[in-house]
Amino acid sequence: MSGKTPLKHSILIVDDEPEILFSIKGLLRREFNLYTAESGAEALEILRVHPIHVVMTDQRMPEMTGVELIGKVKSEYPDAIRMVFTGYADIKAVIDAINKGGLFRYITKPWDPDELVDVLREAAAEYDRLVERRRFFADLKEHLGQGQDYAKRLVGQTTEAKEVNRYLENASQLLTRLQQQR
Repeated sequence: MSGKTPLKHSILIVDDEPEILFSIKGLLRREFNLYTAESGAEALEILRVHPIHVVMTDQRMPEMTGVELIGKVKSEYPDAIRMVFTGYADIKAVIDAINKGGLFRYITKPWDPDELVDVLREAAAEYDRLVERRRFFADLKEHLGQGQDYAKRLVGQTTEAKEVNRYLENASQLLTRLQQQR
């Protein structure tokens, strides 16, 4: 065993009600690195300064709704896992959050504390999976590029080298298509 402390995922909670933020902090502070914001603008400022893995925002807030915030997070910080919570049954907001914000989960208030922790653990695991997938594709692309460089140096030497180069070019094209399917 390495004795290395596991990474605490960074979670940003956004709600215009300070008592909700205080309550969530008490529940989650031991397991996650927590950041809180009372508005969408404040949340975006935190995102500019800190690497955030999961953003969980209230839907109904003045000036910027949760769906609007999630849309901005999706375009500016696409790796962040996005979640919306609300105490109101607003099906249009749910649909917009899913369709426009690439939502991971929609949570209703009040929530069960154990379920909320479980959902945030799932979101953190999804973040890890996405980061690992991106790392895998970058490594594979680098490896294929090195293979292509090597094959190009051999192209004039053998027919087999030409076939290897064609194979590597096809593999590189497939990798590009896979990356676009995220």
